[in-house]
Amino acid sequence: MTVWDLVAVVVTACAIVTMAALLLVLFQLVSVLRELRSAADRLADDALPAVDVLRETVNHADIELQRLQGVIGTAEEVSENIRSAGRAATRIATTPAIKGRAILAGLRSGLGRLKRG
Repeated sequence: MTVWDLVAVVVTACAIVTMAALLLVLFQLVSVLRELRSAADRLADDALPAVDVLRETVNHADIELQRLQGVIGTAEEVSENIRSAGRAATRIATTPAIKGRAILAGLRSGLGRLKRG
């Protein structure tokens, strides 16, 4: 056996060992990828219904928010109407009171002049 034959045997043995190691790594990688795909499928099965429930909740919250905006708008209108009625009541009540005080002041002044004169 020559040196070249020995080199060929060693190189071939190294190549076989390397290929065996690569095949082992490849099989482990395929196994990991299968587990990853299974986990992704489970996640999709769990996440999609949760997203649907979340979408339904958001839609319900949007409807409730629109209703609340309507209630707030109505409350603002009622508040403005009460404010206007209060201003009108104040004007209605204060005008006769002022006129009544003016009449009383005039009567007092006139009676005072009558008493003096």
